[in-house]
Amino acid sequence: MLISTVFFIAQSFFGTLPIDDIRCDPGEGAVEHIHVNLQLFDRGRAIVVPAGIGIPQGSQCLYWIHTHSNDGFIHIESPVKRTFDLGEFFDVWGPNLSWTQAASLSSPHGRRLAIWVDGKPWHGRDPRSIVLADHETIVIQNGPPFAKSARADWSKL
Repeated sequence: MLISTVFFIAQSFFGTLPIDDIRCDPGEGAVEHIHVNLQLFDRGRAIVVPAGIGIPQGSQCLYWIHTHSNDGFIHIESPVKRTFDLGEFFDVWGPNLSWTQAASLSSPHGRRLAIWVDGKPWHGRDPRSIVLADHETIVIQNGPPFAKSARADWSKL
């Protein structure tokens, strides 16, 4: 399987300023603790969600929503209880998210990206509004061909 990598880190533009009211704090928050698996596929090829999203290099902080490794696991470790959505993750990351674009993925002309949440097709109004829930898997693809998504291994978290 070919794997492409997308590296675009928003923190280079924002430093450590809050993004969507999500702060960059010196430690991980303990009030809200959620893990979500995000899988991106470009015509059947896996796209890596990079490590270090929400962890600005050279700073002593991390955003409440971040990635530690390049395995697609999004960590939400917040000092406040609130709802987080996929749009906020993409805002911290930096690339666009819409029905026609997700990071380096672009839908075929005149079509939409295919989105699944926990194995079910998602047909909401705006993919940015997908609420991030604990142990949820979100798959975004621009096929055909469409890849079979990997089963998330929650035991390693």
